[in-house]
Amino acid sequence: MAAFFSTLRKLAYNEEAFTKRRLGIDFSALRSISPGAALILAAELYRLQKFLGIKLRAVRQHEWDPAIARLLGELGLFNLLETPNVDHAGVGTDDSVSIIKFSVDTMVTADKCGVLLDGLSDIAGAIHADNFIYDGLTEAIKNAVHHAYSEPKQWFGVPSGTWFMTGSYDRSEKRLTAAVFDLGVGIPHTLPRSGILEHLRQVLSLGFGPDDGKMIAAAMEYGRSRIMLKERGRGLPVIMRLLDHHQGYLRIVSGKGEAMYDSLTKTIRETSHAESIGGTLIEWSIKQ
Repeated sequence: MAAFFSTLRKLAYNEEAFTKRRLGIDFSALRSISPGAALILAAELYRLQKFLGIKLRAVRQHEWDPAIARLLGELGLFNLLETPNVDHAGVGTDDSVSIIKFSVDTMVTADKCGVLLDGLSDIAGAIHADNFIYDGLTEAIKNAVHHAYSEPKQWFGVPSGTWFMTGSYDRSEKRLTAAVFDLGVGIPHTLPRSGILEHLRQVLSLGFGPDDGKMIAAAMEYGRSRIMLKERGRGLPVIMRLLDHHQGYLRIVSGKGEAMYDSLTKTIRETSHAESIGGTLIEWSIKQ
């Protein structure tokens, strides 16, 4: 998927001929998509529409997989894009999974984060770690607003600081998932400006290389150590604090790197990819 979005960005924002074609959204070849990938998809299509100044129309809807159409509809993709001709007829619902529709904004305020937490509470019921979720959401959004965009300009159609969010609750597994995505430069590029790079040098010297996945893993290791020392830090330490109280994982995909912290095994697994996702995805998943 990263390669697809990379190609899309190169065509859409660098080739004038692309903007003159008749464009639409066609999911007929799509057979599965995770909520996190759907959030990235929504952000890219949202930005493309803003950049081109158009509304993308749905194409060949009769060939779409009904499950894909249902999921994207429940996530609120077509509401976010204001798709003018999408057909919801015959699209059922999955009673075991509740979803909070996509949100998009450029601000981080107590009221806004409170509304997002209320949305998660609405779909999951009472959340036992609501304070930690609130703090994590706030810090993830702050990363997008204050750090992800290197300078205050239009990022191919969207303002600096734009972030996207969604969440879901699987009642059969009692699993709550929340994700925040931004279209910024990526965590590996912001670490030198974040004030924690010096703290990472020792971790990086123990075998971590300079690639994006290892940089994110080193930052997460720093965040975990701050939690274990019971110190009140900001950023990743706050985002990871939720996993100190609930079984689950924190997954960060940023630039060309990916790292996942598993609270059960207390381990961090990192991966590096050939293409950048064009931003940062921060995703929690915990069992209630």
